[in-house]
Amino acid sequence: MGSFFRHWWRLLAAVALFVAAIQLFVRPSPALERAEPVRAAGTALFRPFYLGVDFLRQGITGAWDHYIALVGVSRENDRLRKEVADLRLRLHETRDAVLENRRLKDLLHYSETVERRSLGARVVGHEVSPWFQALFIGAGTESGVEPGMSVVTPNGAVGRIHQSHPGLSEVLLASDGRFAADVMVERSRVRAIAEGIGGNFCRLKYVSPVQDIAVGDRIVFSGFDGSMPKGVLLGTVVSVDRPKESLFQKVKVQCAVNFQDVEEVMVILTRPSIPFRAGRD
Repeated sequence: MGSFFRHWWRLLAAVALFVAAIQLFVRPSPALERAEPVRAAGTALFRPFYLGVDFLRQGITGAWDHYIALVGVSRENDRLRKEVADLRLRLHETRDAVLENRRLKDLLHYSETVERRSLGARVVGHEVSPWFQALFIGAGTESGVEPGMSVVTPNGAVGRIHQSHPGLSEVLLASDGRFAADVMVERSRVRAIAEGIGGNFCRLKYVSPVQDIAVGDRIVFSGFDGSMPKGVLLGTVVSVDRPKESLFQKVKVQCAVNFQDVEEVMVILTRPSIPFRAGRD
């Protein structure tokens, strides 16, 4: 310690004198205040340094306050982001509930127009095989659902019950290759057999070249084979080809129902008037 003071006593003395000078001239004692010229000279000499120190002090204080304010703002932003995320989730749930309520109302209104006993059911799954077109509903034998019964929506036909089990039934879609039904052109009343071809499409079989059918015609079920109630919409004609070497027209129909989007269906609780023959598994 003694060696430290011996080496640095001059610097320590200078710093002490400098600080004392600042205090005397910038904040003078009453005795020094009477020596106005000396005070003025000292103030002018040390004022820049004092102002610099004060500016540095204010800068550090301002930076600290700004940092504290930024911490508070960051926390507030995190809280607001969480609230926005929660509100968006609630809005999404509310929107889904509104849309579901609307679909159920449409289904209930449609069931009142069908002069047969019916049952509303929720879609619980889709067939994952690329070879078959089917979906599954959460209603089965305990609700009176049996193979061959029609499955529809207010927008049109979905298909027919292929297999039924307790609490679950498989619906063979109208686009499946195993599906076939008697249909007719709504405008010209031309009859044909609709057969699924996959995707969201069917084809009409046994339509002779002389029969009146055109793109845009609506295809409805005739009801003659009992597979669907008469007048239920199957879809719309999207292409008509009349090859010279064929005895029949090639007619492609797009189904009215988007099977991937359907969430609720209605099962017509009446077996077909013609004995139902299940398609090949």
